[in-house]
Amino acid sequence: MLDADIVEKEMCPIGLASHLLVDKWVPIILRDIALFDRRGFNEILKKNREGISAASLATRLKYMVQLELLHVEKSNEHSQKKLYFLSEAGIAFVPILFQLAGWTAKFRNPAPEIVQLTHPFHTDQKDLQEKMMKQLRKIHIHKKVDPDPMWWLADELEQLAI
Repeated sequence: MLDADIVEKEMCPIGLASHLLVDKWVPIILRDIALFDRRGFNEILKKNREGISAASLATRLKYMVQLELLHVEKSNEHSQKKLYFLSEAGIAFVPILFQLAGWTAKFRNPAPEIVQLTHPFHTDQKDLQEKMMKQLRKIHIHKKVDPDPMWWLADELEQLAI
């Protein structure tokens, strides 16, 4: 059996990214945690727009922690509740999510109301993405902010003191 590290070092960057991340649920879970501030298992499960199953969610969360896209902490509210936070690698993936959104908005027909919400982030407004990433670091890395759901909307993001 080949060592996974050796196989990884032999792959091209696009092949490796596809191998690690091309899964229906990984980008969706990252979206739910980053954009909708869903950090608990049940919250992600029950509010997920695409209807992920409990088994798929559990498997993917474990995988995403192994990939170091997420890290887990115990909740202060309940000793058995785990909360999922984005790591630096997870935060760095958020602009890629918006690039995916931009591509589908241009060439496919996703939900128009969601396209309208995300449009400022998948256009050429890099400063807006940078502000969002700074805020994500405050939320997920430094734990200085406890955001409301939908905190990232352009009007609200513009008003943030970043």
